[in-house]
Amino acid sequence: MRRITAAACLLACLALPVLAEEQPKEQSDWSWQISLGLSAWDEKSLLKGSPGNSELPVLPTLQIDVSYKDFFVETPSRRLTSLSNYALLGYHIYQDEQWQIDAINGSYMPILSETGYSQHGLEVIEELRGIEERDSDGSLGIRIQRFDANRHYSIEIARDFSGSYNDFLLQAYYNYIIQARNWDIQLTLGLNLYSRDLVDYYFGIRPSEATPTRPVYQGKAAYRLHFGISSLYPINEKWLLELGFGVSQYSRGVSDSPIVASDMETLGMVNVRYVF
Repeated sequence: MRRITAAACLLACLALPVLAEEQPKEQSDWSWQISLGLSAWDEKSLLKGSPGNSELPVLPTLQIDVSYKDFFVETPSRRLTSLSNYALLGYHIYQDEQWQIDAINGSYMPILSETGYSQHGLEVIEELRGIEERDSDGSLGIRIQRFDANRHYSIEIARDFSGSYNDFLLQAYYNYIIQARNWDIQLTLGLNLYSRDLVDYYFGIRPSEATPTRPVYQGKAAYRLHFGISSLYPINEKWLLELGFGVSQYSRGVSDSPIVASDMETLGMVNVRYVF
């Protein structure tokens, strides 16, 4: 897999402006910000035969944060567990200075097909040839968060209602913020718990997909451990540099799948954007 050096990443990244609007006083219930940018990335994929970033070394990024009273749309950021962050629709059930409880609706699992994940390009990967497409989920759940100075705790419990795997998923994160001169550094620890039906849907192998080198496989309940580090640096008043690296380890319920290369997955990304 072609590697991208940090210098090449910075040259490849072209920033697009952040579109934001001041809240007029007469519409104080509304707030919104849409951020567009280009990111250079490098990946060691979980999937067998995946080309990683060789097909699409630079991709656009999008972050949406819109709220109206207690309703919101947001894109969780600075968690490098996947290249494409999922968007959440939600409603604040309760919030104060430290605690926040939300009802949420989102998509946690990406589409998986013969071409791998969406960021892997359009060409069929030989090791995945013949598998059926796994749809992204549509899940409803509850998120509980605590904000404590430079610490942030989050736990989400959601159930798929889209018909993809129709079971539960749990994810929990701990974030620690470090201020070092002009650098804003975030350390992230995460834990995901996957139900048997989820693992079987995305990583199981049906009889119709089996080949001499790809045996039938029935998924088992599994977990993912994640460690990530991300940093923000203001180049000047309007330019912002973002760096991130994440590594995830999966338990055997996932790693034993015939379409999975190993139990480790890594992702690095460089993003430069213009803010006003």
